Amino acid sequence: MRIIIAAFVVAGALLAEAGQKCTGHPRMYHGKKCASTTNYADYHKGACGCGPSNNDNQFPWNHSGFVVAANQALFDAGGGKWCGQSCGKCIKLTTTGGFVDGQGGGVAEGLSKVFMVTNLCPNEYPNLSWCSQQGNNGVNQYGYGWHFDLENGVNQITGMGWNNPEVTWEWTDCDAGHAQDGRTPSNSMYHTCQCGQHGKK
Repeated sequence: MRIIIAAFVVAGALLAEAGQKCTGHPRMYHGKKCASTTNYADYHKGACGCGPSNNDNQFPWNHSGFVVAANQALFDAGGGKWCGQSCGKCIKLTTTGGFVDGQGGGVAEGLSKVFMVTNLCPNEYPNLSWCSQQGNNGVNQYGYGWHFDLENGVNQITGMGWNNPEVTWEWTDCDAGHAQDGRTPSNSMYHTCQCGQHGKK
């Protein structure tokens, strides 16, 4: 069960809870967009079709690599749930040192990893507190305009000590990320996905 944390608004600005470093509406940190994160593990290919076409299994890299399920508003602005506009695009997540009280833990500030969007965190139960940015003035329950659910199939996230950290995010190049750390999928890997062959990218 998720714990609901009250937000305090002073003079129209959303203030940070004790564990959060990002402030504002939506939350920002040093001029960069902030996001909340969670992690999950499953064996489904996800909403970008990154698995064999004849079943719902994942490609191995989509289970063990640095991949994310993005909130609906970022995955596809039109509300699509398959082959969204962000499929196969990469984001650099950088820890702020913050976290949502009661929902995660602290990690050092300034740790960066590059992740590819291969799935959707849908705007529906049980994801409403994290992935519903459409109502509530475009932010989730914790004040973030964006959310990323990080694939943790082989403990690649928790193994780094990441326990739902608060992050800043920005678009970046997948191949450059792959060159730095092979766990970030490359563009050619994405093009083996169903949406990489027929999608919007």
